[in-house]
Parts: sequence; structure tokens; C-alpha cells
Amino acid sequence: MSKVFIADQPNLGTILTSGRIAERSKCQLPLIIQEGGSFDWNANAFLSHVGGGPSVYNIKPLATTVVKKAYNLNLFCSFLELENINIYDVNDSTLYQFVEHLKDRGVFDDTITKHVRLAIEYIVYISDRQPEVMLASCDKDDTGNYKVHYTRKTIKKGHIEIPYFTHHCLDGLIHISTDVDFIRDYDLEMWLDAINYTTFHPVVDDFLLSRWQAFTTLLDITGSRITEVHQITRSMIKEAAKYLLSRNKQPIIRNIPVIKGKFKGKNREVKTTQDDIQILLWHIEMVENMFPDINHDAIFVDSRNGAALRASYLKNYAKKVINGSKYCRELRHVTNHSFRHRFITITVAKSIKKLAESGSFHNILTVAANACRKITMHASTDTLSSYIHLAQEINQPSSNQSDEENQISTQIKVRVKHMIKVADALNSTEIGKKEALDCLLTTLSELRRFSIINPS
Repeated sequence: MSKVFIADQPNLGTILTSGRIAERSKCQLPLIIQEGGSFDWNANAFLSHVGGGPSVYNIKPLATTVVKKAYNLNLFCSFLELENINIYDVNDSTLYQFVEHLKDRGVFDDTITKHVRLAIEYIVYISDRQPEVMLASCDKDDTGNYKVHYTRKTIKKGHIEIPYFTHHCLDGLIHISTDVDFIRDYDLEMWLDAINYTTFHPVVDDFLLSRWQAFTTLLDITGSRITEVHQITRSMIKEAAKYLLSRNKQPIIRNIPVIKGKFKGKNREVKTTQDDIQILLWHIEMVENMFPDINHDAIFVDSRNGAALRASYLKNYAKKVINGSKYCRELRHVTNHSFRHRFITITVAKSIKKLAESGSFHNILTVAANACRKITMHASTDTLSSYIHLAQEINQPSSNQSDEENQISTQIKVRVKHMIKVADALNSTEIGKKEALDCLLTTLSELRRFSIINPS
């Protein structure tokens, strides 16, 4: 298959016109090399094109963006090599095959859309460069003459219209970027269970299990981006656990960093439950017992040597666990960032419910969004508008997602629901007594780990 090779410090002094002197020293140049070592002239010409051309490389977009596009494009180039398809023979069916190829690799729907759109952009570039091959057209009347029939659309961001290409092979995919993806409890149940059925870890011990539980818990209860979760420390969790046995004080995780947006550099705090803190403490205790001499304060460490895991590792870790599990298809729409959507939606729902119980307000949704913004540190309430309808759905009396005033940890609720499902499966003879007993004992063992002894 073709590969991307990166020239880390190419001598591009004669063509780099960027005023960013610091950028020149770390400018990267990606090159796509075909199987066998031959230079892919079409693919690399396209990369030069999207990079702004030979005279303005590393201005807009920056070289780092071009590198990302190179890896993206290489997926399509490798697929063509695998299927022995020449770029000039690509047609509508090829794009459908590419979508199925990406699904088989466990790629999420929103990422499939990005890959396919870049592939279409590549095809259109070649078609415009060599019109005689009659490769692609967006004209509805050219149904028989061209091989690829794409659609040109625009998306509005503020007062700017940004053009993009799409194709009917993308119809039916879930677009997380436009529709907020809310992780419901049944999704979370599968997510938590995925660690037990993943090929990424052939053998799952208590350390890997506790790390997965702690990782999921922090995503769920803080609504943080993955890079922010990475900066939450063991000391912060221990500080929140000071009043763990107090009935009157709710644990609060403080000094959670904000590393993106208007409030970048600020800190925020979130209230949580005693059960969630107990899950985190379980993993922290295991880390400190296994590696008593570690000299850092990170929560997530390498199981072999105790070294702090990088944010980039955490970002890809969940995808590898989920994609290697039996829940790959069911959870293909869920990403790390989906937990942020879940947190915001539930926070808005709680605010709406609280305000509604205290009286009637004509601007109740705006007030609820403002209350949520203070917790999540969104730049404005406008960015929260897409969560309102989901929040109202949660507050419906028929919704099993409704949150009680006395908050119970989602981790506890998910496990109780799992036990009920196991009992139902046993009663309907879907599973045997031994399998049901093993499942129930495993879940009870997890609940016992997370429980705390209240003071008398």
C-alpha cells in the first residue's frame, strides 16, 4: 500500500513566504509514495494545490494541516491500490466501495464523511486538470458522459459561505458535526462493557479495567475535552474526595483547565457524586500501589512502567478499544467528544427542570443555557442552542434518561440496568444459569468496589 513520508525540515527557503519565522524551522512536507517506491505524481500535485501552491506554502493552510490531509488522502490512495483501481477509472461505485471499506476498518460515520469529501476533492482536481479524461462532473445533465457525479454545496459560517463537495454515497451516514450526538445510558452500558470484549487487549486485568472505568467516568462527569481530561491529576481527585464520607457535602473537582476557546487558560469546577469519586480513587490507588516511586501526578499511566500517558494516546485509546470490540458497529457514532455533548445536554436539562419547578419564566431556556455556560465555559449561549431540544427530551416524564433530584451516579444506574437485563435474559432462556450468575457476580463485584461506607 502507499505510504506518507514526512520531510521534517525541508529546504523550502526559496518558496516559503510566510512571515512566521518560527514556522519555517518546523515546516513539514508530506509526500505520498506508492507501493514499490514510485512517486505518486497526481496525489502529491494535489497536496501542493491544497497547500496553497508552490509560492505560498505554509501560509494558509499551514503545513501541519497539509500533513493531516496527506494521511487522509493516503487512505483513498491505498484503497485504490488494494482494489487495483486506477485513479482515472474511479466511478460512483468506487466511492460506495470506499465507504464500505472505511466502515470495515471501524471508522466513525462523521470521519467517513471527511475522508470521502477529500477523495472527491482529489477526483475533481484531477478532472479539472485533465478535462479530456471526463472523470467528474456536478452537472445533472452529464449523467452518461462522466464517471463520478458529485454535488457542490456551501455551508455558512457567519457571513462567509464555504464551498464543499458531497456525493450520494454519504446519504444515511450520521453527521455528528451538524447534529449533536447525545450518548444515552444504553450507549454508555455498551461502552463500559467494550473493554471486556476487545481484541486490543487480549487479556484484561484489574488495572486495565479500572483505567477504562476511570477514563470513562472523567469524560462523563466533567464534560471536558480529551486534552483537558489528560491534565486532571490524582491530587485534584484526592482533594475532591476529602469529604467523601460526609452526607452533607457533595464532592467537587476543582481547577479543571480550559485549553480552548474564549476562556482558554481559565479553570472551572464540576460537582459529582461520591460513587464517581470512588471509581476514580479505585484506579488511583491501583496506580500508586503498582508504581510507588512515580514522580508525576498523572492519573493515566502506562501499565508496563508507570510513565504518564500522552494526550494523543488517550485520544486514540478509546477508538482502538471500541473498534476491536463486539460493539464496534453500535458505537461507531460515539467519540470521546460525544461525552461533552452528553454532559452539556444533561446540565441544560437539570437547569430547565429546576427553573420550571420554581416558577414559570418566559425566557427559561435562555436562563438554563446561561447556567450551563458558567459550568462548561462556552463563549456564548448561541453555541448551546442545539442542546435545548435534547434537554427537553430528557425531562419528558416518559424518558428513562430523566435525572432525579437526588443524583445517582450514572455508573451505578448503568450497572443496575445491566443486572435487570441479565435477569430478563435468564427468564426468557436467552442465556443459561451459569452465564447469568457469572454476569451478576461480575457486576456486583464492580458495585462493591465503587460503594462507600457511610458514617453511622
